[in-house]
Amino acid sequence: MRRMKDRDFLRTLEGFLFCVVGYSHPRGRVVSYLKYVPSGEGKWGKRGERYTRTMPDYTIPSLLDNLEMLRRSYPQYVFHSRVFNIQMSAVPYDCIAERYLPEVKLRALFNSKELDPLQVATIELVSYLSRETGVSKDDFGVTGSILTDIHNPRFSDIDLTVYGGANAWRVKEALKEKAGSASLRRHSEQRQRETLERWVENYPLTVREAEEIYNRRWNYGHFNERLFSIHAVRRDEEIVERYGGRRFFPKGMVEGRAEVTGVDESLFLPCTYKVRGLEIARGKGVEEVGEVVSYDGLYAGLFDRGETVSVRGKLEEVVGKGGDSYFRVLIGSPEAKGRDYIKPSWLYTNG
Repeated sequence: MRRMKDRDFLRTLEGFLFCVVGYSHPRGRVVSYLKYVPSGEGKWGKRGERYTRTMPDYTIPSLLDNLEMLRRSYPQYVFHSRVFNIQMSAVPYDCIAERYLPEVKLRALFNSKELDPLQVATIELVSYLSRETGVSKDDFGVTGSILTDIHNPRFSDIDLTVYGGANAWRVKEALKEKAGSASLRRHSEQRQRETLERWVENYPLTVREAEEIYNRRWNYGHFNERLFSIHAVRRDEEIVERYGGRRFFPKGMVEGRAEVTGVDESLFLPCTYKVRGLEIARGKGVEEVGEVVSYDGLYAGLFDRGETVSVRGKLEEVVGKGGDSYFRVLIGSPEAKGRDYIKPSWLYTNG
């Protein structure tokens, strides 16, 4: 049976729609966050089944508010992980009414003769990307509101998945090369301005830092006037970690700078940058930090080998089953409350 993967969706017995996060899930549960709930006033849905989104944005403070709502009203979806040493939302198997798989949905769209304009644009975008990259259409999927059939053709975005690390890197390079072409372009000036304003409000970023990150982002844009996003997802054979294979122990917040030495895992969520030489300016000092990991997709695929980055996040000791251990810095922890980051250090060294 296919593993539960990042960007899959679940419908619960109450009709809630959860988005799956990552690939490491506790026994009998699926780590996921609540994204849509039934609501007569909702903008999503059709045929009398309307939905509303549960978060105004996808920041850590919004996720924490979401978790608190579940804790108060639907505690069956809140789980304390002794592996990660945090509380998280995780759907029990016996609460799942339906699974939604992005690759299965996309195949169904390609085989359907009755499509609305947004669905047509979805298969056109996948066909375009497949032609430009050589990545098979079977290695793509569609997630979000289109996956769950609650999209609104007037305003919904196209949210795609691409399966496999090698495929994701090929798509990234193609999108960078084709940006500004007749079919693909970045956001309008107004949309870019709104995005930067939102980031500066919701993240610990200056305008200059937000602009730099925006210019590096590869997986968002317009395709023939339709907004789209693309997210890298592991193939089954690329999922090597099982829940509990490592345990994570918090050691406080740290700030510092490090050199990026590996980016192979930086497109997936959580994105991982191998680092060395982390100089800790604030917080607990340790001999060596091996990686910086982010559960916030804002920082996925932004940095290159050899680049120096400034980081603020939760220091964790990672302990394997055999007792071996190392340290990492985590971005996107509940403890940081959205005030953590990864930034290019040259912004500061060059004035």
